[in-house]
Amino acid sequence: MAVIRRAKPEDRGAVEAIVREAYSIYVERIGKPPGPMLDDYARLIADGIVRVLEDADAAIAAIIVLLAKPDHLLLDNIAVRPDRQGQGLGRQLIAFAEAEARRLGFMEIEPLCTHTCP
Repeated sequence: MAVIRRAKPEDRGAVEAIVREAYSIYVERIGKPPGPMLDDYARLIADGIVRVLEDADAAIAAIIVLLAKPDHLLLDNIAVRPDRQGQGLGRQLIAFAEAEARRLGFMEIEPLCTHTCP
């Protein structure tokens, strides 16, 4: 059974590897690394806004970054290890984000922004 928990400093390497692996396919297409590949995960983890999804073997299989804004929860980043894609892990993280928004009293989640957003 998968467990979603707050990322710890020692998870940084796994978080960065998942983001790199999940987003690297877009570098050639857009001509530069997508924003999530440039984020400072040490800071984001320290700020408590990164969650990891661990599989039954306690291996980190996916991550989500949620930012509380004044009137909504921003789903800033979601990434699943390529070898674990297609197994519903992204859906589990989206359901977690929805529950987290309700818990925090938000009526909406702003979806992630692609490379073309302002």
